[in-house]
Amino acid sequence: MHSPLHLDLDQYSRGERWFLAIVWAAIGLKCALIWWAMVHWAVPFHPLWIVGPTLAFALLATGLWATHARD
Repeated sequence: MHSPLHLDLDQYSRGERWFLAIVWAAIGLKCALIWWAMVHWAVPFHPLWIVGPTLAFALLATGLWATHARD
């Protein structure tokens, strides 16, 4: 089966790829800090209620960025 999805990362400049990497590093750091803080201060709900949607929307945004057609 041939997928119509084609990821050509060469269409993005080096700066755009670095920006995406830095943003994902910031998202990872934020998620780790949130998880630590919620466990450390015994917040009465699971950290995935914060981390889960953060990662889901970040994946959605990254997917839209990576698959959009550039003219």
